[in-house]
Amino acid sequence: MAKILQVGLGNFGKRHLAAWHQLDLGGDLWVAELDETKWAEANRYNFPKDRLLRSIESVLNHVDVVDIATPTTSHFQLCRSALQAGKDVFVEKPMAMTNAESSELAELAKENERVMQVGYYYRFHPMSERIYRELRSSEFGNVRYITGNFMGFKRPRTDVGVTHTDGIHFLDLFNWLLGKFPTEVYAVCRDHFERGLEDFSIVLLQYEGGITGKVESGYIQPGRWKDKVVPGAMTSKEITIVGENRTVEADYETESLVVHNVHHKLKNDVWAAMVGPATVVPVEPCDPVQLVARELRSFLTAVKERNQTGPGPVDAGLNLAILIEAIYESARTNTPVKVATQ
Repeated sequence: MAKILQVGLGNFGKRHLAAWHQLDLGGDLWVAELDETKWAEANRYNFPKDRLLRSIESVLNHVDVVDIATPTTSHFQLCRSALQAGKDVFVEKPMAMTNAESSELAELAKENERVMQVGYYYRFHPMSERIYRELRSSEFGNVRYITGNFMGFKRPRTDVGVTHTDGIHFLDLFNWLLGKFPTEVYAVCRDHFERGLEDFSIVLLQYEGGITGKVESGYIQPGRWKDKVVPGAMTSKEITIVGENRTVEADYETESLVVHNVHHKLKNDVWAAMVGPATVVPVEPCDPVQLVARELRSFLTAVKERNQTGPGPVDAGLNLAILIEAIYESARTNTPVKVATQ
């Protein structure tokens, strides 16, 4: 069994720690966290004190894989150190701060033949997997429009803007569901709090085949549900996908999925709405720890089989970094921007 080093015990690092124990791998785990006040989280699992560390250097050569759940600003240095040491790496999204950093990490992973997976756990939700199959069914028809809201009242992140931390979840999800990246974006971003990081954004996406997408994210819009990740926050995390023959509505907070049997038909030179029965699809509930466990299990399988699967360093790292930079350029110039992914 692989020996694991987790780096970071912050808000999401706690969920990684719980997920490793849910996978019965606590005995193969070391944890590095600079802030010793956060070590108390490990006491819930009777975690051995000699496997709690302030840095990665002393243990890096004794583990096989590194799981990074720290602020985005530290991802590049930690990932680079782990890859250069010959370790397989799981890193929470986004992979790095910039296109240049992401490009270097993707190249390092390739050169060192390391498995590298980026943490986009919405791909691993049973609801997303069901939608993925629905979009590929002959009954759905061509996708016409895909839209999502990832927003709500909560504390702003201090390392990256809301597009880069929240909106990016649905940017990755949309690209995975559609099997392609947008070719052009147009974005509006606002910094109401005057922090130098946007707290509101709307991104329009143009995909090949005439598909239009939209992702809205922000800290200033009201959310409908109690957030499962951020304490005290209210949030909305929902997507709608419109096809020629069907429309899918999914709410990730209530874990509800509805497939509408609707389309338009030309009758007597008038386009009429043909509305059939809607189907409520049963969905296996998955809390954040379960979702993290699902993606970590996928990562370990890829490591064992030496086969890069899941959100990788190019599609979910470099190309998303290119997309994010195009979004910010569009917002800055108030013009559509072409997206040149790798």
